Amino acid sequence: MKEKISLAGDLGSGKSTVSKILIERLGAQYYSTGAIVRSIAEERGMTVVELNRYMETHPEIDHEIDDGVARLAELDGCLIIDSRMAWHFTKGTFKVYLSTDIETSALRIMGANRKGEHAMTLEDTVKDTRSRRESEIKRYAEQYGVNIKDLSNYDLIVDTTYATPEEIAECIITAFEVWCEDKSYKSAFISPERLHYPDDEADAELIASLASRLESGESIPAVEIAEQDGEFYVISGTESALAHAFGMATFIPAVLKAAKLDPKSFVRMKNSI
Repeated sequence: MKEKISLAGDLGSGKSTVSKILIERLGAQYYSTGAIVRSIAEERGMTVVELNRYMETHPEIDHEIDDGVARLAELDGCLIIDSRMAWHFTKGTFKVYLSTDIETSALRIMGANRKGEHAMTLEDTVKDTRSRRESEIKRYAEQYGVNIKDLSNYDLIVDTTYATPEEIAECIITAFEVWCEDKSYKSAFISPERLHYPDDEADAELIASLASRLESGESIPAVEIAEQDGEFYVISGTESALAHAFGMATFIPAVLKAAKLDPKSFVRMKNSI
């Protein structure tokens, strides 16, 4: 297999851990810009947060890293590329984005205990994580005119907040196999607990009917979602989403759509059931 997977995502979303599983399962090679950035920070005596701010006014560091990422397209063989910008620079990759909520990101960063990447408390690590996200979004928008948080850039979105690394890797591999046959493939897999639902009463009978169809292996109407400020909202197919949730699904398969919405008119799943 010569196809390549570019793996982007939120800080602490599990890219490194999932990559290790993908490498073993697919017999792939691995390339990580995160390791390069940490090495540069250590060489300069900076934390990763400090280096991110420094890079806002020193674009030559990003350009050096990204030139290397672009050249990866020329390599033969299956490759897992753990990089914020590989989806943009490495042509022809299966573009995956791993999403997680901000507090889970901070907890995972603290748990990894990598030098210079977290503060002493969860609250301060959350602040640092937000600062790093904002810095990266700003840098890449200014330097390349792209929005790394625009999820429509990606072929697959996987919510890693509540899933195990093995479940996430299996989801990616299954979708990757579909994409290898159909390059137009796009999908999202979001944990039920992460979704916000319209604040109106769902049809309980329809949910039960759809859940029964799922249990029998039948297909049901698609779930459409929109993303805003790192949160996911069901904009169509509420009953289908809840049928998946009641079936104890790890992920709800969904289609990402662009939509303007008012978060106040939505509720989290635990308040919807």
